[in-house]
Amino acid sequence: MKPFALAALLLTSAVAHAHQPVMDMAPRWDGGYGFQTRVERFDDVTTTWLEGVYTWDRSVRATFKLPYHDGDLGDLVLGVPLKRYFNQGAKTGNWSFTPQVQLPTGEDGEWDAGASFSYSTETSSFYQLYDLYTWGDRTGLDVNLGLAFPGRGSGLYTLWDVSLLASDEGDRVQTGPVFVYFRKNVIFRAEYKHLVYERNSDWDGGFVNVGLGFVF
Repeated sequence: MKPFALAALLLTSAVAHAHQPVMDMAPRWDGGYGFQTRVERFDDVTTTWLEGVYTWDRSVRATFKLPYHDGDLGDLVLGVPLKRYFNQGAKTGNWSFTPQVQLPTGEDGEWDAGASFSYSTETSSFYQLYDLYTWGDRTGLDVNLGLAFPGRGSGLYTLWDVSLLASDEGDRVQTGPVFVYFRKNVIFRAEYKHLVYERNSDWDGGFVNVGLGFVF
């Protein structure tokens, strides 16, 4: 195991702390549940995440995120997203507050906690998400903006992502394209972000994230 590399990834991954399963988009109904697996690669470190969600009510849900790296499981992250949905004619959206806690389940695990505040809306042609989060000594903002192409029982999103992070370990800005496709109960997401700015760190290279999710 490489505990330092795993710890570094947990410190730097915006996807781990800002986004919620499944792909920020589903399920949107009471009694729903889903799972997703994602593979992230950043700064020469590859980590696989297993994540899940259950909705008692579509506005009250529970999530988990468990990383796997270099043959070992990392620290389990639990969250309770609390959402307020709204409809404005052809536009739907939600406000969300998500407290999260990290349990020391890994070999070199430690307790940690954070929270995120997000706002998202969607029309038949446009999607936007803004997620401001804090985690330990880190504060970040993740923004997704782009086009939506709905179909019959399916949909396609072509988005642009901007991620900003400020922390004691350094600051960074990354940006790049996101592709999301869903058909019935299956969702696929792929993204690439280029590191356009960094300060007081040795981060290097682009960020790649590919995920596949299922909702029921």
